Amino acid sequence: MESQPRDGLTNQRRLSPNNRVAWISIRGRFQLTGGPCHAERPPPNVHQLSQASGRVPKKKPVQPGLAALGGGIADRVNAMALDEATRPVTVREGDKVSEIPAMQALFRTMFRAAAQGDTKAGRQLLDVIARAESGRAGAALEILQNAVQYKEKYLPVFERHERAGLDPPDIYPHPDDIIIDATGEVKIDGPMFKEQALARKWVRQRALESMRRYFEVEAALAKKPSNRALRREFKELKEYYDFLKDDSQRNTRHEALRLSRRKPEPKSPKPDGDTPDQA
Repeated sequence: MESQPRDGLTNQRRLSPNNRVAWISIRGRFQLTGGPCHAERPPPNVHQLSQASGRVPKKKPVQPGLAALGGGIADRVNAMALDEATRPVTVREGDKVSEIPAMQALFRTMFRAAAQGDTKAGRQLLDVIARAESGRAGAALEILQNAVQYKEKYLPVFERHERAGLDPPDIYPHPDDIIIDATGEVKIDGPMFKEQALARKWVRQRALESMRRYFEVEAALAKKPSNRALRREFKELKEYYDFLKDDSQRNTRHEALRLSRRKPEPKSPKPDGDTPDQA
């Protein structure tokens, strides 16, 4: 039997994000954390699985070792070097003590030496910075080129389906979800795979169903702002509300881009009103 909050409002059955095996973050990036999410009903949670099997499933800790690399001495030395570079070390700066990776502590020492006149340390730092910036710029350019080629390749496919009156093709991400800003930075605002699109569809349906309860709880919370149960429920429902808001903005962007690509129909020439009289 459903429990009712103290304000007497009917408590709608909700599914907490933490209890879903295939839950996507409904704010920001949409990344599937479990298996495919079916639109008919949510998958069972961990508690239900433990009741069915009689025991609670436990995750076996993974202990990656040097043998897992499968290489020779050189690979093992490289692995040890990377482990040492990322190992946290304690450093003191004045009265402040903090833990940072060993490589970061080394860079701080080199910067301090270069600032005090060590030209060799300064040249080494400049070389490292130049290589890092070159690699970053090269990777950013490659991502930009791939994004442009992807949009040029698959946008015509979506347009052909639209002209033929067919459903959109199962191609993810949608070309209009690949956003390139003025600086050339590329980001994706939408599902990356079909499973994510199905999960997003399921969340959209749940969000639409929860909107009535959202406004009821919002009104009740205005009267009883100190009610912890209402505040907790409102926080969960607001995630659905924010999802619908972001989803509406995405749909508006898709429609605006679609209309901008539509070619204007050629205007027919206006008939001349001053037609000479025929003899």
